[in-house]
Amino acid sequence: MINQSNLIAKESTTKENRIWIRISAACNEKCLFCLDSQAQDGKLIDEDIVKKQIRDGFRPWYTNRVILSWWEATINPKFPEYIAYAKSLGYDRIQTVTNGNMFAIPKFCDKVISLWLQEVTFSLHGHTAQLHDHLTATPWSFHKALKWLIYLRKYHPHVIINIDIVVNKVNVDFLPKIVSFYMKLWIKEFDILQIIPFGRGFAQYKDQLFYNISEHIGALHDTWKLSTLPWVYMWTNRFPAEAFEWFEDLIQDPRKIKSETMGESIEMFDPFIRSQWRKKPECFGDACDVCFLKQYCHEFIASVDSISVPMINPFIIWSDDIQKIDTHNYVVLRWEEFPSEVYKKYGTTPQNFLEFIQNMELKGHQKLVNIPPCIRSKNNSVLYEDYNNLKKEYCVEDYTSNYIKNLYRKKSISCKKCKFNDTCKGIHINFIRAYGFEILHPIE
Repeated sequence: MINQSNLIAKESTTKENRIWIRISAACNEKCLFCLDSQAQDGKLIDEDIVKKQIRDGFRPWYTNRVILSWWEATINPKFPEYIAYAKSLGYDRIQTVTNGNMFAIPKFCDKVISLWLQEVTFSLHGHTAQLHDHLTATPWSFHKALKWLIYLRKYHPHVIINIDIVVNKVNVDFLPKIVSFYMKLWIKEFDILQIIPFGRGFAQYKDQLFYNISEHIGALHDTWKLSTLPWVYMWTNRFPAEAFEWFEDLIQDPRKIKSETMGESIEMFDPFIRSQWRKKPECFGDACDVCFLKQYCHEFIASVDSISVPMINPFIIWSDDIQKIDTHNYVVLRWEEFPSEVYKKYGTTPQNFLEFIQNMELKGHQKLVNIPPCIRSKNNSVLYEDYNNLKKEYCVEDYTSNYIKNLYRKKSISCKKCKFNDTCKGIHINFIRAYGFEILHPIE
């Protein structure tokens, strides 16, 4: 059952202006899964650069959040100063992501809280010292973490505390116990992150850390069940959508792909897109099978590497006003940006959506594009847009935008039994998030 209230509640957070600021290229832990280990040089980011990024990131008339992070921000001696600086500029929320070692020092903890640090995300990857310390490769890191957690809870109860967990082969089967353990310490918000194939985690510990999700789906589903508790707020990152069948409201917002591909990674993805895949990303190869961006990359390759059959008549976008639908052959059903917009337009239940699509009136020989035949059998040509249908210019901004809006589609696991499986590409991810995989059913 889709938790619609949680799904819609998350919209306000995703609409924030969030600025991530890196202030340190060093860390006081050596996590086995660290994705940025190759970029750590032990240096601190120049003060002028940091303050400029904080200034430039602020947007008037928005809800502004600055997050001091990347590697270990708290070891930068100017960490308290940057908190005060962000407050002086008017940021609504100041947050950090940390391993918590520095917070075990009461004097440090009291100071940064007094300067207006309002939210702390602590990275904790186990519920025992044996598990957590093994993954961080840092003895006593678990005991230090518990110390700051208890201290903050006791002396600074107004501070928002949440926990992120990097899920890997070592801790995946313990994940329900890990989340339950911190719930008992009255942690309400969790960010569950799938390990990704970068840094020392993939280069040095690939066999120890990477796992087949289907083999551990039971542990993951037991974890997702905890998100249904009324006081729990759970986010997920970098998991494939298929991991959330029956828990689709936990699927990551598709717009997050923009920050993944157009942030610091743009130097890797931009040459790939501009070269029409001839210059592949450095990570291309073995990493693809365990990367959540595999579909993003490989569908682009398939699009530009195949002969595209042009449509005789242009696409048109379906409109609420039936009078605006003209006599073009193809009517395109595209995404809605937020779940609340999906519900407003198509109804709040899967049955509402299916009935709406079935009852759409098309003119003449029009056919509906981007909708699987199991959802609308009549007037359905099983046609799908690809990148070549959308635009001929190749750049990472264009492709990423088109992918999120039009090309990011998914199918249910049960779709493998469907006679249309080889030609059907599923339906846009935001319809899956809003109504669940249950709107898809195999035609045998």
